[in-house]
Amino acid sequence: MRTTRKRAEALPQFHNGSAGLPAWLAGMALGAIAVSASADDLHIRVQQLKPKVGTVVVAVYDKSADFPVPEKRMAAQVVEALGDTAEVVFGGLAKGRYAVVAYQDENRNGKLDKNFLGLPIEPYGFSNDARGSMGPPSFDAASIDSAAASTIVINLH
Repeated sequence: MRTTRKRAEALPQFHNGSAGLPAWLAGMALGAIAVSASADDLHIRVQQLKPKVGTVVVAVYDKSADFPVPEKRMAAQVVEALGDTAEVVFGGLAKGRYAVVAYQDENRNGKLDKNFLGLPIEPYGFSNDARGSMGPPSFDAASIDSAAASTIVINLH
């Protein structure tokens, strides 16, 4: 098993989709945080990747009202999908609640591709393995407490 690891450095730009389910999926990102006084690292492992196919996009949100709007993400990273897992670290985050979104951009076009019905055709997932009904899960369903989690695991579907 080969794992890709990367520390957060820069925030990539994502393409915005149309309204509803396609919009949040097109720029899917991970994360949700309620800010506290202490800074820490947030470790995220994305599993069930197709090795050597495109990139992995990981985004973090810290506010329920922003989740999962791509332009309102708190932080994001893009790493190569070299093996069946990828790991990223978001450093210096306040301890709190975060929601994370990840997807595999298989064709490297900078967005989560979807079919004619607006359903994703590239693998994606959320923290807590949260799933929504006719759209993304809620911030509460996907959020994790960064102080309680050593590594957040996201399984792509």
